[in-house]
Amino acid sequence: MTLPEQKQVMLDILKAFATYCDEHGLMYYLDAGTLIGAVRHKGYIPWDDDIDVNMPQKDYDIFCEQMRKVNGMLNDHLQVEFPENTIYPFLKITDARTILIEFLNRNPMEVGVYIDVFPKYGIKDKSWKSRLVCWTSELMNIIQWFSRYSMLAWKQPFYGKGKHLLAFIFSPFMTNKKWPSRLQKWFIHRYAKHHPLEECQYVTTLTNGEFHKLAPKECFEGYQMLEFESCQFKGPKDYDTYLHCLYKGDYMQFPPEDQRVHHTTEVYWK
Repeated sequence: MTLPEQKQVMLDILKAFATYCDEHGLMYYLDAGTLIGAVRHKGYIPWDDDIDVNMPQKDYDIFCEQMRKVNGMLNDHLQVEFPENTIYPFLKITDARTILIEFLNRNPMEVGVYIDVFPKYGIKDKSWKSRLVCWTSELMNIIQWFSRYSMLAWKQPFYGKGKHLLAFIFSPFMTNKKWPSRLQKWFIHRYAKHHPLEECQYVTTLTNGEFHKLAPKECFEGYQMLEFESCQFKGPKDYDTYLHCLYKGDYMQFPPEDQRVHHTTEVYWK
């Protein structure tokens, strides 16, 4: 597939996801580079090749529950990939008609062309306890990545002896590769039960840790429609404050050329 074809498939996934959310009363927002693209370019960042959205925790959980009831099928060709079956601690929505190969130079992995869907959880404050919660969740994320990807990749001959040894030592403990995801889910939901988003000062993608990216809850108290590739999608009400929390600089300025990175992948139609 050409890059324009890949981008069109991702846009079609986003449109199907947004339509489903609107029809079922679920909130979503454009996120990260996709949000910058909407604000700065009214579409994709020219060198970008992915789409990111987020959902408030309650809406994310409802969406997960609804998708599990239909075996993850958003429609006849869009498949929701749940964290316990992937190396990531968040949802991906993939197009089953495509093959996307990631990590070409390490341990290639096949998925479909996808968009990422991140859950936004409330964080009570910026105390050391909140930092510890984020770090703990991030550690569980690292363990999941190691158990489902790095441990297998590090057995490859082109990795050093140190990584070979770590993979050998921990392999016996990683026979059930779903437990890190399930443990993280239990931990996060236990925290969220006592710290619901509406009662917290900040929000973040807790599945990834991201204490350094805390944003005021008020950024998401409402939405505004933003243009993205000639379509209209929901963005945070105060996207300016949110993007400054994510990127710590003037996001309207183009980064240096050596920082305009994209994923190294191969993409095919099935």
